[in-house]
Amino acid sequence: VSKMVFDNYFNQMQKSLKALNNDKSSNMKKSSAMHNIMMVSFLENFGLPAFEESAMWNPLCAGTNLSILDYFGNLEGGCAVIDCQAQLRIVMYLYHGLVINGIVQEDEMPLLEILYKGFKNCKALWQGSLPSRGELVKKFWISFGMGLNESKQMSKSARLLAQGGPVSSGGVFAEGLQHCRGRTMKPIEPSEISTAFRRICDRDFSDVVDKYHTPEQRKRSSHTEQYVVAVHTNDTLDHLEEEIQLHSVNFISTACILEQFVCSITRVLQWDSLLETFKRTTNLDIRQGFAIIFAQHLLGALDFAQDPLNYEFRNAPMLTRQAPTLFHGVCGFLDMYFSNVPPTNVLWFQGMEAGDDSKVEIIGSGATRR
Repeated sequence: VSKMVFDNYFNQMQKSLKALNNDKSSNMKKSSAMHNIMMVSFLENFGLPAFEESAMWNPLCAGTNLSILDYFGNLEGGCAVIDCQAQLRIVMYLYHGLVINGIVQEDEMPLLEILYKGFKNCKALWQGSLPSRGELVKKFWISFGMGLNESKQMSKSARLLAQGGPVSSGGVFAEGLQHCRGRTMKPIEPSEISTAFRRICDRDFSDVVDKYHTPEQRKRSSHTEQYVVAVHTNDTLDHLEEEIQLHSVNFISTACILEQFVCSITRVLQWDSLLETFKRTTNLDIRQGFAIIFAQHLLGALDFAQDPLNYEFRNAPMLTRQAPTLFHGVCGFLDMYFSNVPPTNVLWFQGMEAGDDSKVEIIGSGATRR
């Protein structure tokens, strides 16, 4: 079973990369993300026939191999890839904006629900707590690497647009270009999304609370090494159980799927020709132009419009062909796209509920709890 889970991870990864290669509009395959993917791919050598399977995949060694793949490969390497083209930020901000406006429910799209819950404490993504209405545009631009004052200015401009104000005389990209140059995005750290990673890889137990002993037991044993190891181990396993759904998501495959969504929604909204012009005239990446339209108009409407679902983009010619049903179309495509992603393409193992004695409790976690 362990060997099957291990092989499944890399089969999913190769399948997703192959599908991404067919999308000519994506620059992900030309980015530095490919270096990180190659580093993760190196771990596949553990599964080579040159190694004796009974030596590598016995119960003692298999857990170690799968834990290395999970923590070093999927979480640490995956965090460097899953947002390499800002695809995770774009999808999460869109999803969050739709959720807080009551346009979609959290449980409607399982993959997005897992990512939404798993990354809710990610500082690089949300800059603190999840944004409320009125904060979407500002926090998006801060997470995109823009300074606080510039982000506030972009939010103010988005508010004026949502209230019917005119697009800048310099064009739809003018203000975004003025403030976006020289920005630096903060990378996603795995320790921000996984306490189990922080415990195991960073050896950070600073916030552990002993919930496992009585006051009398703590008084008698707290000075012993066995007590410390027991508390740290139980705390780590508790967090692993809480996070197991996120661990089961193949981050490399998900990066490709999110990237294809952003490329596809560009075509659905008929922004492709506008963005090609942006690329020719500015010599900047298309995703930069996408972010400007996305934040100032789509997020702006979700942030400031009185009725976002039926908001008409009268002051934005590139959007008026879709209005007033633009968000109906966006929600429909979001649901159709992610509902058609087979779980077998993104979940590399299945986390079971604790106490289910008829099945493996956690396939591929490398942890057995007593």
